[in-house]
Amino acid sequence: MGGSAFAAVAAHGEATLNTPRLTQEDYTRLKAILKTSLQAFFGPNTKLDTLSEAPEKDNFGDIDFIVARDEPTDWLVLATFIGAAGLIAHHPRMRSLAIPIADTGSARPPVSYKPIPPQKLKTSPMPAKTVDQYAQIDIETVPTSLYPWRTFYSSYGDLSSILGHILRPLGFKLSENGLYLRLKELEQAKSMLWPGIADHDGLLFLSCSPGKVMQFLGLSADRYEQGFATLDELYVWLGHCPGVCAELGWTRKQENSSDRAKEKRTVFMRFLEEWVPAHYPSSLLDANTDSDAAKKAREVTVHKKRQETLEEALTFFNKQADYYIMHEALIRAISNSSAASLLRPIISLHSGRADKQLTEIVRAFRRFTGVHRGENGRLELRVLETPHTDAECELWRLVDAVEDSGERVLRDWAMVSEFVKERWEEVRRLERKRVEAAKGGGAGREKAAEVR
Repeated sequence: MGGSAFAAVAAHGEATLNTPRLTQEDYTRLKAILKTSLQAFFGPNTKLDTLSEAPEKDNFGDIDFIVARDEPTDWLVLATFIGAAGLIAHHPRMRSLAIPIADTGSARPPVSYKPIPPQKLKTSPMPAKTVDQYAQIDIETVPTSLYPWRTFYSSYGDLSSILGHILRPLGFKLSENGLYLRLKELEQAKSMLWPGIADHDGLLFLSCSPGKVMQFLGLSADRYEQGFATLDELYVWLGHCPGVCAELGWTRKQENSSDRAKEKRTVFMRFLEEWVPAHYPSSLLDANTDSDAAKKAREVTVHKKRQETLEEALTFFNKQADYYIMHEALIRAISNSSAASLLRPIISLHSGRADKQLTEIVRAFRRFTGVHRGENGRLELRVLETPHTDAECELWRLVDAVEDSGERVLRDWAMVSEFVKERWEEVRRLERKRVEAAKGGGAGREKAAEVR
């Protein structure tokens, strides 16, 4: 939270708790005291610790604790136990607490503060700050199975942001739950806005073991455990990651504006814009970096590296079988979704329907259309008596992918158009019967009458 959580919250009749940045001395002293108190509260067998801060900091916005805990936490009891003056609920597993910097403990029960709506924050004056100063303490509980990973992921300030940026062009996603492989086809589906394709359809879990992930990335776990006294030590360690190259600066330029908040995070910025270019010069980054030739060269380099790293990851994490299952299911889901989108204008043409009525008929074709190849090898369509589930939908057989773009086209537009023209009313009728049966009869008939 950066030590600013209490600046944007309020409690009725209460002053704003003054939470200045902490000196190194206060940070070290309070960290030791609070770790002892938290261990006493949660029990001696509970794993908990502070997160490692970014190197070379001489003041701190807050103190971050992470606790391995599967059970719910009574946060008000905890806040009272450690002498907090206030607390803020961020989500069920995380709170920010305000502890007197003087470590005298609060003389009264802790007060719950609520976020101030952004519009009110702009127009209304904030309550006066307290004279007494407090330290912001962020405490998060995580499932015990994820404790090692989350400790690794959240430490050293921008470490996860830097690793995530390095790995993204190679087709990986680093999250608070582990390392994932992001299938290329998922990105294509998102860029084409095919409906019904969720992120989890194309994200393959690889591992949440810090040691195994560091080994795969070529990063020394022993060196990580020793800690980093300077930013340069951290950067040298990160520099062994296979995705580090001079092109990182270019890929950063391609990020959308929502990622620009990272510009204020100097650990992230200095690594990408100063350290990497100084240690990984590239002929691809010449004065004309935005030329078509330079862009093409970078894309070829990244594509080749991504394919190589994909194969390495599947072998290293033993995920070949899982990958092929997910890949096949994703391709089929994308083809079903694109086929339905390509059918939509054809159905509109022959039925004269639009909006909700058109959506109803498209859904009917997904459920009640069977597609197979006849003896002559040609596609044949038929109306089914029993509806398909989404997973069983056979519309995918109607489309072909266009090379590597991910775009789909109908294999036989004329044949599909003729089938739609002749059978759309029958298919819609079957869908309405299905809906009617699912709703118990009466509600379904009323709905069907409304949309005729």
